[in-house]
Amino acid sequence: MNATASLQQARRLAGTAQVLAIVALVTIVVAILLRGGVSLGVSLFTSQVEWSERLQSIGLVLVTMLPAMLLFEAVNRLRQALALYAQGDFFSSQASHHVSRSGVLATQALVVMIAVVPNLTLWLTDHGGFTLRIEPEYLGLLAFSLFVASVGRILDEAAQIKAENDAFI
Repeated sequence: MNATASLQQARRLAGTAQVLAIVALVTIVVAILLRGGVSLGVSLFTSQVEWSERLQSIGLVLVTMLPAMLLFEAVNRLRQALALYAQGDFFSSQASHHVSRSGVLATQALVVMIAVVPNLTLWLTDHGGFTLRIEPEYLGLLAFSLFVASVGRILDEAAQIKAENDAFI
């Protein structure tokens, strides 16, 4: 396969992946709305509890939805990079920035899942204390997200080198 055909295949793959990323984004939004929207509605419109309990319930829902919101934006950043790749813009600093930012956002989401959500949940339920929610899959995803962020930074360096080389020609 020649280089032009390979690039066209890469562009088509990026376009397909971008569509799948859009499907994932819609799915994440629906999941957030189903999980959080119902709970928020119940908390807001329940007249049988004090306002402080309602506020506490709303806070708990928002805290538990934070990782999903961060992951939504991480997938959205990858979608933006895939859109650039689908246009053939493989070595742009904008695309590499999206990949890097996606990895950073996914890392933040995992840190929130591991440390922030369990601890804020403890404090919002008046128990206090400190805990970490360490699951093997979280550690694997944390490593993966850090690698994605690193690859984005590597791609950014490659884009800068390409831009310098193009400037000499």
